[in-house]
Amino acid sequence: MTSIVSFRDVSKSYPGRGAAKGKPVHALRDVTFDIEKGSITGVIGYSGAGKSTLVRLINALEKPTGGALTVSGRELTGMGEKQLRGLRGGIGMIFQQFNLFNSRSVAKNVEYPLIVAGWPKAKRAERVAELLEFVGIAEKARQYPSQLSGGQKQRVGIARALATNPEILLADEATSALDPETTTEVLALLKRVNLEFGTTIVVITHEMHVVRSICDHVAVMELGSLLEHGPVYDVFAYPRNPATQKFISSTIADKPSADTVARLQQLHPGRLVSITISEAPGVGAGSNQRDISALLASRPAVHDSVVYGSVTEIAQRPFGSLTYVLEGPDEDVDAVIEGLSKITTVQQWPAPAAAGTDDEGGRR
Repeated sequence: MTSIVSFRDVSKSYPGRGAAKGKPVHALRDVTFDIEKGSITGVIGYSGAGKSTLVRLINALEKPTGGALTVSGRELTGMGEKQLRGLRGGIGMIFQQFNLFNSRSVAKNVEYPLIVAGWPKAKRAERVAELLEFVGIAEKARQYPSQLSGGQKQRVGIARALATNPEILLADEATSALDPETTTEVLALLKRVNLEFGTTIVVITHEMHVVRSICDHVAVMELGSLLEHGPVYDVFAYPRNPATQKFISSTIADKPSADTVARLQQLHPGRLVSITISEAPGVGAGSNQRDISALLASRPAVHDSVVYGSVTEIAQRPFGSLTYVLEGPDEDVDAVIEGLSKITTVQQWPAPAAAGTDDEGGRR
């Protein structure tokens, strides 16, 4: 694949303020990764991870203080403002709070970047009509932003961002202000933009649902550093960095907390085992689940019940974990757990001591 954005040891620092005056604030630290042309890449991380700084570098609103950044085949270092303006013309932007002109109609909002780009009036009208039809709000052309729902406003924002046929579309927390149903609709629209126009989309978000719904690749950031980057499924299912593992676990919430484990142990005799459900690299979809089911069925002396967990789809492939309670003779349960450990990631908790027994196993 061809890269359309390339970071090489990119850093971005700002002068410190107040008590920290004289000490630079490092927003990005030696970031290196590529964004493939025609892909949808998610950039995720907690607040302060450096995601917004990354966006401002891609759309040339700011320059790196170190390293090399190439966008659409052009290296930003040393470019003058006139050249940067030309570069920005090939990049569309969608914002969290929509950033529409309240005094302009929907059609006039979409038309604005075409006016700036110098399109003739007749072509502007044709393009605006085409875009409003594409995003599904052609009937709202004469209305004003105050008359629209949040989802409709974001559709206007998407139409405006697409006005000049950009190569790259940046979506900065574009669904954070929307309800779940509207978020799904907007994400489907972004996916359609990517498929029909071949537009490269970079999605800045802290919402795991957004990444697993539409992204091909994901970059995980923390405190200005890039922790991991790669295909979405590979990063989510097989995270290498402990901070990535923590982030994914906290957002997918498919494994029981310590309190939940204690409650489940009180409710269920036997051993609790959390099993990762995933697709092994290079193997057909669902093979992990089939192997787990076959292994459990091979030991009829062990009774298994699912008591917690969640399995979802990432890039149309299964991922999550299920927590089972396993009851039966110790040697059979041990054999099941040993077999599971050979085909997936397993976390287990021993059964609590039986109620009414002392430390030596005698009755109180």
